[in-house]
Amino acid sequence: MYSNMALKNVRRSFKDYTIYFLTLTFAVCIFYSFNSIQAQQAMFDMNKAQSQYVKIMGTLISNISVFISVILGALIIYATNFLINRRKKEFGIYMSLGMSKRKMSMILFFETLIIGLISLAFGLFVGIFLSQGLSILTAKLFVVSMSKYKFIVSTEAIIKTLCYFGVMYLLVMIFNVLIVSRYKLIDLLSASKKSEKVKIKNVYVSLFIFILSMIVLGVAYYLICKVGMDFEDRRFMESIILGIVGTALFFYGIASTLLFIIQRNKNIYLNKLNVFNTRQITSKFNTNFISMTIICLMLFLTICILSTGFSIKTGLENSLKTYTPFDASVQLSMKNKANIHIEEAMKRLNYKLGEKEDYCILNDYKLNVSTTKLLAPYCSKEVKMLVEADMYSETDAMSLSDFNAVRRLAGKEAVKLNDDEVLVASNYDYVSSAVQQFLNKESSITINNSAYKIKEKNPIKESVSTSGSSNTMFSLIVPDKLAKSSKLDAQVINFNFTDKSKKQQLEKIITDMKYNDLFKKTNFYISGSTREMIYESSRGLSTIVLFIAMYIGVVFLLASVAILALQQLSQCNESIDRYNSLRKIGASKSMIKKSILTQVLTFFMLPLLLAIVHSIVGIGVVSKYIKTIGDLNILGPSLITGLIMLVVYGGYFYATYIGYKNIITSDYN
Repeated sequence: MYSNMALKNVRRSFKDYTIYFLTLTFAVCIFYSFNSIQAQQAMFDMNKAQSQYVKIMGTLISNISVFISVILGALIIYATNFLINRRKKEFGIYMSLGMSKRKMSMILFFETLIIGLISLAFGLFVGIFLSQGLSILTAKLFVVSMSKYKFIVSTEAIIKTLCYFGVMYLLVMIFNVLIVSRYKLIDLLSASKKSEKVKIKNVYVSLFIFILSMIVLGVAYYLICKVGMDFEDRRFMESIILGIVGTALFFYGIASTLLFIIQRNKNIYLNKLNVFNTRQITSKFNTNFISMTIICLMLFLTICILSTGFSIKTGLENSLKTYTPFDASVQLSMKNKANIHIEEAMKRLNYKLGEKEDYCILNDYKLNVSTTKLLAPYCSKEVKMLVEADMYSETDAMSLSDFNAVRRLAGKEAVKLNDDEVLVASNYDYVSSAVQQFLNKESSITINNSAYKIKEKNPIKESVSTSGSSNTMFSLIVPDKLAKSSKLDAQVINFNFTDKSKKQQLEKIITDMKYNDLFKKTNFYISGSTREMIYESSRGLSTIVLFIAMYIGVVFLLASVAILALQQLSQCNESIDRYNSLRKIGASKSMIKKSILTQVLTFFMLPLLLAIVHSIVGIGVVSKYIKTIGDLNILGPSLITGLIMLVVYGGYFYATYIGYKNIITSDYN
């Protein structure tokens, strides 16, 4: 009996609670799709290294899913509480007809169970198909083929989804039963007549709070820009706390402030339903400023996570074109135990130089000049911490002839230097500003008590070897005579292959050195990479970052807009009598619709606009640090993030407006 009644109730209310069902379905879909990535690996033509990255990504997503499940669990509790509040009058009628609270709890138990099963079923169904698209995206990001493609359903991901959501729904059902047990008949029957009191705070107090919020947020922005991502600096935590407090004060004070400003302009305030609209908006902000604060901060995190995730992906891969001018590069430190040069080292590894490849040797020297002393006066606080490291107590240098050999191998023309001239090389974006300021201010460098003129006022930014990141923070190109009198620190060989077998041989040597302890047999360590190895490593790392950013970002976005939408629809019941009163005094249906649109748009746009302002500051700070991994362009990733926000946020806004409008205007002819 109770199950049949519950089924009828769910069927009857399905249309009214579309947002609720869609939110839960979408949550299950996202949860399954990302947790099934590792199962899709079977269809990819991946090598061992790529497979390892997919495995790492699957493990990280699985661990993050615990955190995600907490967020989704809170969202489900909020959403089901919304359903209960919408039906208080119905429960009051049940109770007045003699139904006990235990029986009402049983009906609610079955309703929650049915809703959960429907959401899980639809979510898994959509997630299974979405995961196939995610597999295609994974293959594209790793640049591998899917010759073994087949429709895969991850049993492990289904079990994990059922377990996580099963536990969550069990807690929700217990929560619902406890809520019903505390209801009183008088409260249930009069629920539709109760509404929030329109609390208009003293306008001067509100104005003071609003101005204070601007000051607090300004201080927060200043502190975070000043200290950056230095977590050990107490000002970092202070900026976070001030940002949260400032956001709360903003939403607490803005409604009454706007009301005060609008009231001063009678032409606007007394026009059509603006009096009603401003009072409605003010009342809701007064009671919901905490939830608006949470929504704004979650949107801020969503924008930052998605933008930086896409930025890291594009930045890592775009920078590789600059950092990999040769097919391969290997390096040998001159501090090796065997005390040999790099040509002898390659010979002992049975690698014959000059067969089916072009190569050049680059000697890396150390000059008795402190890079720290040269650059520190021109560095910001963050950069200064880097250049003050012990490794920069001397300055890297390369001879003119070695540098020209590198340029010839790269197909470029040689450069010329006089015996009293040097060139500065630097392709590390993090210190580019300091290096440029140094070149603008200085005209010479003293080396071994002799002054050498700086020939060019712009640094040479080309890479002198193939690597996964910038390989020249600050280096001098000096005359051969000066280089030969300096300390040899390391040697590099750059290769351009004419035969694939030679590249494979070199890859095996590099791999054996790194993973198979080959250096224990040789007493020296050769490090390096081929261009393909670097690209694979970069794609693997950037894809992991991107997927995790998408997973967390989309869930945060879903939670934010769902809470906002459910909150508006929940408060819709409180406004029904008010809109009926407007209709009785002559308000047209079009005026009512415009009023609803104004209110819903205000509540959706204000937290989003403040979140965007927060994000501009936050992304600016973060980009200074992630810029060290490559040349980042934030515009493209920001546009992609904006598109995602437009689709999801805009979709929920439209659905909320339609739902709100249908409830209010259902009695109109």
